[in-house]
Amino acid sequence: MRIIEIDLNYVASEESVIALGNFDGLHKGHIELINKAIKDAQKLNIKSSLLLFKEHTDNVIKVGKKDILTTNKTKFEILESLGVDIVYLIDFTKEFMTYSPINFLKDFLSKNLKIKGVVVGYDYTYGYKKSGNIDFLIKNKYLFDSVYIVDQIKFNGEKISSSHIRELIEKGRIGEANLLLTRPYKLIGKIIHAKGLGKKMGFPTANLELIDNFVIPKHGVYDTNILIDGKKYKASTNIGTNPTVENNGVKIESHILNFNRDIYGKLVELEILNFVRPELKFNNVEELFEQIAKDVLITKNR
Repeated sequence: MRIIEIDLNYVASEESVIALGNFDGLHKGHIELINKAIKDAQKLNIKSSLLLFKEHTDNVIKVGKKDILTTNKTKFEILESLGVDIVYLIDFTKEFMTYSPINFLKDFLSKNLKIKGVVVGYDYTYGYKKSGNIDFLIKNKYLFDSVYIVDQIKFNGEKISSSHIRELIEKGRIGEANLLLTRPYKLIGKIIHAKGLGKKMGFPTANLELIDNFVIPKHGVYDTNILIDGKKYKASTNIGTNPTVENNGVKIESHILNFNRDIYGKLVELEILNFVRPELKFNNVEELFEQIAKDVLITKNR
């Protein structure tokens, strides 16, 4: 898979069928859309492609940074595993925002990127103030060899959307979120030094400093996997403010089972598998670590 950084003036060297969308989280619905683009490209014997923004579009439109479900690096890994040939990576600039719908379809997609087929979701919008929609795309489908609209996709009666997945994660319904993502929800961060209380009490923890504004799961204890240097280990992870000890900002602390290595400074990936229990405030540190022992036992037995 090739990742090509472009702007609105970029001219592609080869034809392709493109999947278009915001692709926040690359969930089950997005994957169906992308697979359709790949199949159509194979039929036409050309490349499959996807347009991806360097940052979430809301980071340009709104104040404050949008909490993300997936980093672009993780998206690249998923897209490559699906079989996408080309990812066009572009900044969501003011110029892009003010592009007219017809210029987006005619000049950018058809002329510059040499797009022969377009695959989009039923609610896809584009162009200045989202004035371009599916009806306008169909009206101008003569610009392409094929245009395919993917209908709304539901799971257990619920519309699959990034906003719904965010809500599930924030409510601790991680199992449901993972089903819609088709993989475990993942936090990525660097291991940093902390107070070391867990080590003193027999439960050393790896403390994670996140590399981006990830959606933070509901505070509590989770059954997790932690990936270190490409190897996966089971871990019991607490996400919360540690109300028994300090109650000072959100912390992510993982007790890694059967592990005794110095990993400070390493970049790791934390897969959130199951919600174990909500965050609790205990009367003292002894009660806290009695509960931690029970939490760790749950993780061992899963």
